[in-house]
Amino acid sequence: MNRRRLRARPTIADMAKAFGCVDAMLDKLSQGWIHEIQGQPVFKNPADETWYDIPAALAGWIDLWQRIATKRSLDIDLKPLAKLAAKLNHGVPLQPAEVAACIEIVTACKRAYRRMDVYEIGSLVRTQLIANEVELHGLTGVEA
Repeated sequence: MNRRRLRARPTIADMAKAFGCVDAMLDKLSQGWIHEIQGQPVFKNPADETWYDIPAALAGWIDLWQRIATKRSLDIDLKPLAKLAAKLNHGVPLQPAEVAACIEIVTACKRAYRRMDVYEIGSLVRTQLIANEVELHGLTGVEA
């Protein structure tokens, strides 16, 4: 039997790596915790002990899952996560129901992820990282 096929589905460690950040972020928000650095909402990623800007981290996570949803024809509405990020970015108070709805979206993503091939998802993650770098450096358009 092909060894690669035996390992194609995500492991518990893969799940923790893929969802650890967003889970930690939403967990803190659901508890009413919001840290800030220079007025910007942040969270500390328990995996690498690094502080991340919540709206920017959520935007990247949403972009990745939009790419995955499109590729896999998933019916997952990520707009509530984008709305939550926008509210945090503008200092608008969050309602517990909004955070709970976002946790449910992440749970739907987890259910979908468990049925995916880790190699295919790895390829989509690399594509998203390249897209992030291109956008960061302003290389998204061609100058006339």
